[in-house]
Parts: sequence; C-alpha cells; structure tokens
Amino acid sequence: MKNQLNENIKNYIDKNPTRLHMPGHKGRVEKEYFYTSDVTELSFNDNLLSPNDVILRLNEYIKDTFKSKKSFILVGGSTSGIISSILYSLNENDKILFPRNSHISSYYGLFLSGGIPVYIYPKDNILGITEEEYINAVKENPDIKAVIITYPSYFGFSMDIEKVCDEIKKINKEIIIIVDEAHGTHFSFCDEYPNTSLRTNSDIVITSMHKTLTALTQTSLLHVNSDLIDINKLKLYINMTTSTSPSYLFLTSVEEAVHLAEDRGDEILKDIKKWYIKTKDYVESNTKFTFEEFSGKIHDYTKICIDTSNSDLDGYTLSEILEKKYNIFTECSTDKYTLCYLGLKTDEDDLEKLKKALTFIDEEKFKIKKRSDIVFENNKPIIKYSMRNALKMNRESVKLDEAANKVSIDYIVPYPPGFPILTPGEVIDNDIISYLKSIMDRQTVLGLNNGYIDVIKE
Repeated sequence: MKNQLNENIKNYIDKNPTRLHMPGHKGRVEKEYFYTSDVTELSFNDNLLSPNDVILRLNEYIKDTFKSKKSFILVGGSTSGIISSILYSLNENDKILFPRNSHISSYYGLFLSGGIPVYIYPKDNILGITEEEYINAVKENPDIKAVIITYPSYFGFSMDIEKVCDEIKKINKEIIIIVDEAHGTHFSFCDEYPNTSLRTNSDIVITSMHKTLTALTQTSLLHVNSDLIDINKLKLYINMTTSTSPSYLFLTSVEEAVHLAEDRGDEILKDIKKWYIKTKDYVESNTKFTFEEFSGKIHDYTKICIDTSNSDLDGYTLSEILEKKYNIFTECSTDKYTLCYLGLKTDEDDLEKLKKALTFIDEEKFKIKKRSDIVFENNKPIIKYSMRNALKMNRESVKLDEAANKVSIDYIVPYPPGFPILTPGEVIDNDIISYLKSIMDRQTVLGLNNGYIDVIKE
C-alpha cells in the first residue's frame, strides 16, 4: 500500500488516456521545475492575502480580462468563493433564495452565515431552476437579501441569465445576486457560446479556472460585478476562507491560464464548436446515440452529453466500456447519459477517438439489463431542526434500511454533481432511502459510510 495513490495516478498517466473529464488542461500543460517552483512568500513574489506587487498586478490583469469591477484569485476552489459571498451577503436570520440543487458549498455558507433558506425545488435536477421559477420566487419573497444562481448547470444547461438578473433587480435592486459560474468560465472568451453573467446585472460571480480552462485543480476566481458590493468587506471574508499558505503552483497556473484564454481562447473555443458539431453529426447519423443539448438557444460545446436512450446500454455501462475497452475516461454517467467535458487543451483527435469508439460500440450486441435511477423528486423536506441546532446534537450511526423517520445530522450528497439530498435537521423518509440505495453502488455519496447513515440520537 506504500505510495498507492501515487502509483494509481502514475498507472493512469502511463495509459496515455483520452481525458474527457475535468480539468481542462487534459494533462497537456508542461510545467518546468514543478517542485522547485513550490515556494513560500519571499521578497519577490508578493502575498495573496495582502497583495501590493506582482499579485496585485495579476489581479488587475484578471479584472481587465474578465471586465469586472474587481477580481480575486481563489486557491480554495469555487467552494471558498461561494462561502465567502454568502457570508458577505447575509446576517443571521437573513433570507436567501436558494435552489435546492445548489452545490454543497452553498449549504456550508448558509450554515456558517446563520441565514434562512427560501428553497426553490427544480422539476428536473439536470436542468435546474428555470428563468420564470427564479423570477416568480423573488416576486413571492421580495424581502430576501440575496439569491444564488447556478449558471450553467453541471450538464451544460444555460438559461437566459441576463433576463433573470434584470428582472430580479427590477423587483428589488438591493438583492445581491451571486452567480456560481464555475462551469462557464470560458463564456467570457467566445461570443459563440452562452453569455457570461459578468455581462449582466449580477453582483458577485465565481468562475472556476480548472474545469474548462487550464489552471490546476482547486483554482478559481471571484469577481465583483457591481457597485453594490463593499469590496473591502468582501475581501475580509475571502481571507477568512483562504489558506495562509497559498500554493504558488496554483497562482502561477492561474496566471498562465488567463493568458492562454485571452490570447487564444476565442480561436480554441471556435475549434471545439466545429469539432463538436462534426462529431455530433457523424454519431447521430451512424449510431443510436444522440448528443443531448439542454439549452434551447446557444449550446455550450464543451459539454458532450451522450444520450443512450435508443441504444442497448445505459449511461453507466457506456462509460465503463469507453474506459475499459477504449481508454476514454469520461466525466460522469447517469442511467440515461454519459457526460464528457472538453477544455482548452482538448484536441480534435480526442473527439475522433470518441467518435470511433461510439461507432464500434453501437455495432456490438449487448444483452444487459439497463440500470435505471429512481427519479428523486425534490419534495419539500420536513425540516425538524435548523442546520445549526442539528449539528450541535448527539449523533448515532444506523443502517440506512433502519433510518426511516429519523433525522439526518449530516449532508447527504451524491457526487457528482454535488448537491444534497438531505441536510442536517431534515427527516429521512422511505423515498429518500430507496433513492440512496439505488445510487450508492454506482457513485460516491458523501455522508454515507458502508450502508450506514448518521442521525440525531433522540
């Protein structure tokens, strides 16, 4: 078991796989002097928490590139940016409009702030909340202090973000609009993709630097996008959620990634669009697979969502075959879909390999029983205790089969995509148990431990 993690990753690298998953650099960014570049704050390299030299200039360069009011580099991922934004926006007992399928980091910010969620429940967990659902929810709750919007979704759905932000500000211009744009950072670099929320009436925007761009995993940016935000106050919360030992490997990778995106992003993203369309046309003309495009207007061509409905396979099995037989590693799978992520270091040969693999797979005859998810509907949860109160109570671990009518004391989160089925203080019912049992062998579920779940001991 010595160095097993290192060995596993080395074995993966030695396979020379086709990487249709995050991060966006696809292992194709050469970094000289990797370990020797890992330094602390010295006389020449500034301090991320209080920049006044080279990092300050880098922040200004990023601000100008993304056309924000102010930009901050994050080394704790978009997670730290979302938590910071919620802490900034809410005092204890302030209300925030909160999509139930928000990323788990939003729930952590909610817990730490002491805010009160006004939940919106998506009719479809893949598409998320629609424009009208956001707008109507704000009309019904004009006293909210903030709203968090996930744009685009993990699977690539992009709503009309400009319309949503405009309508919210018409209702109450003081509402702080936080946009989790972690999966859409590339929107800022090509007009043939969906609009970035930085060009709308949003107030704070968080963009990941590693999902489709080429920085190291765990890097992100937080952008201030309006004069409503007190930058110095927000900076305090950012510092609270940032390591005092930030990695200069992260910082230099952000610098390189922004330069690449500014210099060649438009060209590369147009190429990706061309390769996507070519691959889609061929696959849909020659196989039973189709490419699902959830957005009715402009598609995000960095997301290939392969629909297996008309084939002999489910999404899980297709992903397994691609990996084991064709050395193609995908981002995630569901009963219906296999999701592939492209990035700025994707090349045309990656899509050629996918096209050929799908063609060969389609010609094979499979006799399998399709695995289908129990579709979990986001019914309004029974909230017995607030998150804060629940986490202070005594806990016990029980078998999932024996948890009906007990109260969760943890966040139960299928990952990916990373939004909770249960939060602390919510009652566990039989529908939730059935859903969790149906997925626990296929994907990671944070909060479950070998078929056990932690509940409040009552």
